Amino acid sequence: MSLVDRKDIRLAALVFLLLFYLPTLISCSKEAPVVKETYVMGTKASITIYGMSRTKALGAAGKALHELHRLETVMSTWDPGSEISKLNLSAGKKPFVLSPELSELIRISTLFSEKTGGAFDITARPIVRLWGFQDGARQLPSDKEISNTLDRVGYGKIKIDENRNSVTLPEGTQIDLAGVAKGYGVDRCVEILKNEGVESALVNLGGNIYAFGSPPGKTGWVVGIRNPTGDSEITGYIILKDEAVATSGNYENFIRRDDETIGHIINPLTGRPVSGNTLSVTVISPTAAASDALSTALFVLGPEKGLNILREIKGTGSEDYISETALRAGKSAGAQYAKAVFIVSDGSRIRFVKSRGLEGKVILE
Repeated sequence: MSLVDRKDIRLAALVFLLLFYLPTLISCSKEAPVVKETYVMGTKASITIYGMSRTKALGAAGKALHELHRLETVMSTWDPGSEISKLNLSAGKKPFVLSPELSELIRISTLFSEKTGGAFDITARPIVRLWGFQDGARQLPSDKEISNTLDRVGYGKIKIDENRNSVTLPEGTQIDLAGVAKGYGVDRCVEILKNEGVESALVNLGGNIYAFGSPPGKTGWVVGIRNPTGDSEITGYIILKDEAVATSGNYENFIRRDDETIGHIINPLTGRPVSGNTLSVTVISPTAAASDALSTALFVLGPEKGLNILREIKGTGSEDYISETALRAGKSAGAQYAKAVFIVSDGSRIRFVKSRGLEGKVILE
């Protein structure tokens, strides 16, 4: 893939990563895109479409964004009437029969839990709530509280009955899909857009991005990688086409105690916030759900373990989500499924640790 002009890169990076003045900046193109936005799942969602009449593009984008609002009623733990809230209330009682989308999302989540050795785990809700990152309390729990809460955490506690399409949770165990639901929602948007005849679009839900086709005259969509140590500063660029990208980092949600910064990403295996010199992880993969889940897992694992895990995750042709989506993205069986860029602290500077084979696709400064 050829490199794009650096001026174009900077412009597009600001547009697609930071979402500042999106319609105004893109309108500089000979063919202005159609952009539709909404607020859903606690964040901003936008769809940018090229190569289609305004009426048809707005109709397609509207259907896709409507799906995000519908999924929110299924997956939001903030809504006591949502399906996931009802599932959590059933813990310790009887099996809970799942809707098709919740069933698929739990299946996807447990798959990535298995692939990452539990670094990604949708049952981490009790320990995250203990630290107070969800309700704003932000307390520092005792060792005993952490130990007692960890007894209720672990993806192995999710008992799935495929014949009845139901899930049984032990008492005290709860599921939170925050680490994968936005990515899944983006994938659903993409599916709807393609069914509506869209051939070139970028879907962005709070930084969970999927781009297919390309803008006029370009080899792909240009997405910026934020510098986790700077305010709205770009430190790298990704040329994206028919792929997804997501970034995880602790630079926006944390607790300060004396001179220590405690980030909001919890290691489900230890029950404690992730420590170390990793500042952010950006994952490129065939689906937004995978990028969403894997970016969280790799932040927990760190560069060395994380990159080793990615090398082991391949589209092997078995009947699972990885092989299905790898084939859909045109990846051959046995190919590496996803690649990542870590930004790590090196004293007063930052450095990059990345997967092999990103030359010409990822440009770092």
